[in-house]
Amino acid sequence: MPDTGLTIDTSTLMDNPTDFQVEFTGTVDGEQQQFAVKYSALEALAGQQVADDALAAAQAHQDKLAGAAGKAIERGQGSDLVTIGEADLL
Repeated sequence: MPDTGLTIDTSTLMDNPTDFQVEFTGTVDGEQQQFAVKYSALEALAGQQVADDALAAAQAHQDKLAGAAGKAIERGQGSDLVTIGEADLL
């Protein structure tokens, strides 16, 4: 994935099992942005189910998540929480 200039603050990674996603803060062009990555996208990256350790999967794939987060922003989501899905991994 191309470098999007997005940096993930790994200290903000938080599992949200109720919504089946991991949430984190990233910095893009000096601005902070809230992100969520769905378990299904993490499973596509990891090649296995992640519900038992979604945070470890997110940490292991943070470079690919940064690229996917950049795609999610480019998709035009103007919300406070940008959600990364499987389509953003392509």
